[in-house]
Amino acid sequence: MAGWQDTLPLWAAAWAAVRGQSSAPEGSGVVTAGTHSQPEYILAWPGTGADRAAETVRQRPGAVLTLVTTDPGAALGYAATLGLAPVGEAVLLTAPTEDLNAAPALPENAELAQAPLELYDLVEISVFDHPVASGRVSIEDSLAVIGSLQAEATETGKGFEAAVLAALADEAYVHGADILYTVVSQDQVAAYTGWGWTAAAHLISLGAGA
Repeated sequence: MAGWQDTLPLWAAAWAAVRGQSSAPEGSGVVTAGTHSQPEYILAWPGTGADRAAETVRQRPGAVLTLVTTDPGAALGYAATLGLAPVGEAVLLTAPTEDLNAAPALPENAELAQAPLELYDLVEISVFDHPVASGRVSIEDSLAVIGSLQAEATETGKGFEAAVLAALADEAYVHGADILYTVVSQDQVAAYTGWGWTAAAHLISLGAGA
């Protein structure tokens, strides 16, 4: 079994945390809940529990079933038999922490700050006290999930994404996380693989069909 499958309850809970959501175990996966959102069931596919979660999603408008799989085409076919339709797709990436925890390269006028919050740790880069980039990391046992990476779409903010990632990886390394996970859109995969990440699986998010 692939590492992401073995550790799905851990990294899925951490992924919820960096999105500002709480989570709880749900069979072999997790169910997440934001303050104003319907639940999201995150499960490996093929696997157990998807049929039951799909029934709940059909009965609760706005609820989502996210299948993590290496065969997105087959997962979509399976979902269609359950009356579910795709509402989103993303890619799960992994990287060894020690490969990414280099010292962030920052210009002289930039400062890096770290702050532990309730659900995640925040890393922020400022230039002349103006925030230009930030990211979040949540650590679960020997793994960590990085998420909510943001950088200003200006010349000032250009190039800081890699520095934020390095700082987040260093935070994870200090806390004993051997492996990093992140979830990105398909059009971000090329940039992340250039930074040393490897695509591990697809996340197919499904909702009740029209």
